[in-house]
Amino acid sequence: MLTDVKTILYATDLGKYTRPAFRMAVSLAEKYDAKIIFLYVIEPLSASASTMVNVYLPNTTVEELYKESVGEIHSRVAERITKFCDEEMDGQRYPHGSPQTLIVEGMPAPTIIKTADKMDVDLVVMGSHGHNTLENLFIGSVASKVVNRCSKPVLLVPLKE
Repeated sequence: MLTDVKTILYATDLGKYTRPAFRMAVSLAEKYDAKIIFLYVIEPLSASASTMVNVYLPNTTVEELYKESVGEIHSRVAERITKFCDEEMDGQRYPHGSPQTLIVEGMPAPTIIKTADKMDVDLVVMGSHGHNTLENLFIGSVASKVVNRCSKPVLLVPLKE
């Protein structure tokens, strides 16, 4: 029996070359009459950046700045996603209306996996920059982590730079 695809999670960093993966997600949504969930993950500050900020600013100021900046990032990313989707669709309609947008804070790979499970999606679509094998072996990429750890099927779309 073939898998029924009703919900597609499109995970992206909204980079310059991510459009082919979005087009694939839309194409599959049209083919299977599926809805799309558009996921963008906001990464936390690195430990060194966080330490540096804490050294120069009082603790309460850091917390206030963080809340303020995350709110601003959410707003800007939401605007960018709307613009991105409008440009890509160029007046065409989605099978189930505009994608549901999720902007979540966390580390990309675990957040994508957790969201795929939580939203009970049938397929995860994301782009891959195709870094070389040796690089992935030592550093790892978000795409390879998602493919290796996600319980849902993952479709990687090669992205050219």
